[in-house]
Amino acid sequence: MKLYNTVIVGGGASGILAAIYLNDSNSILLEKNNILAKKMLITGGGRCNITNNASFNEYMKCYYNSGNYYRQAFTNFFNKDIIRLLEENNCKTKVEEDNKVFPVSDSSKTVVNTLIDVLKKSNTKFQVNCRVTEINKIDEHFIINYNGKKIKSRNVILSTGSSSFPSTGSNGDGYLFAEKLGHDIPDTMGGLCPIEIEEKWINKLQGITVDVDIEIKADNKRIVKDHASLLFTHKGLSGHTILDNSMKIESSLRKNKKLMIFIDLAKDYSYEQLDKTLQDDFKNNPKKHLKGYLHKYLPKNMTSVFMDAINIEDKTLNQTTKQDRIVLRDNLKKLKLNIKRVCSDEAIVENSGIRQKEVDPNTCESKIVPGLYITGELIEGCGICGGFNLQKAFSTGVLAACSINGRYLDD
Repeated sequence: MKLYNTVIVGGGASGILAAIYLNDSNSILLEKNNILAKKMLITGGGRCNITNNASFNEYMKCYYNSGNYYRQAFTNFFNKDIIRLLEENNCKTKVEEDNKVFPVSDSSKTVVNTLIDVLKKSNTKFQVNCRVTEINKIDEHFIINYNGKKIKSRNVILSTGSSSFPSTGSNGDGYLFAEKLGHDIPDTMGGLCPIEIEEKWINKLQGITVDVDIEIKADNKRIVKDHASLLFTHKGLSGHTILDNSMKIESSLRKNKKLMIFIDLAKDYSYEQLDKTLQDDFKNNPKKHLKGYLHKYLPKNMTSVFMDAINIEDKTLNQTTKQDRIVLRDNLKKLKLNIKRVCSDEAIVENSGIRQKEVDPNTCESKIVPGLYITGELIEGCGICGGFNLQKAFSTGVLAACSINGRYLDD
């Protein structure tokens, strides 16, 4: 039976970086898909939000459970390091709004192909179409079963990802391997998820984006107040603000609290200003139809659905009653929707994973199973939107490799 120094299970962002920095001819990366980094290809809407150019201290605030847990991983390999690695290998990058870093090409394929080229230059081997089915530890060695074969290894790096986006191969295999080896796997909790709304009329707005202010309340107590670029979906709402707060929402729903979201569609006006503007506009444009007038506040393809939802007919402004004008004002300023559930089955990443207390943050080595290293999304505590989750994957992969090699990058 072939004995390796290290077997990396999973060839996504974390596994590729681990393989590159292991740089060991007696180590191998096994990927079950026919290509590496399949999930990376869909990140950032296919553009690949590589990392975030925020400061180290800002990073500490951008992870659930605790950003401080990743302090050593980021000290060892940070945003500047992945940018340098890509730039030195002809993948140029740019910084956009909110410090998000993208390839100049605006294509995730550029990033993936660059990382694969760097991997090919390293000494670490890799194979695709290798489905690992079982990992056991006998005495000092791991026995890895894949494609009907068995190999032996001194170390294993689990970089399989969570169970989000199973179509990319990220289907929860890593949880099963870790659990069988002795780890405790908590209940799944979506990390960055859209939400489903009870009101079915909202589904007619699928694909429309609005720039609004929102407030979310749990049993009438505010839990979120923020500006948002809201995306209407086939079930409800998405967008970065929704995704970043989905865990707060899910936590409240699990406590059987009533969740409501209030959307300010006329955020540039106070109640008083909007009321006066409506009165003045109705007076000065008596023959204009309400549907056409609402384009001042709403996207054109939203007005009819909005009017039907608040039971207002399309009349000329001089035929619209004072009561209808008040209903219009109140719903433009505070459209109320009931949150039914968090769509965990559509999670971009998961917040659940192998408990942080079971993985050494200074090495990414399991505290339960010596020689087992856990990286990327398999460790509980995801980041917010904006490149923070890919950076976590890169940094923990490199940290595991450096720990096995016996030195950090700055040593």
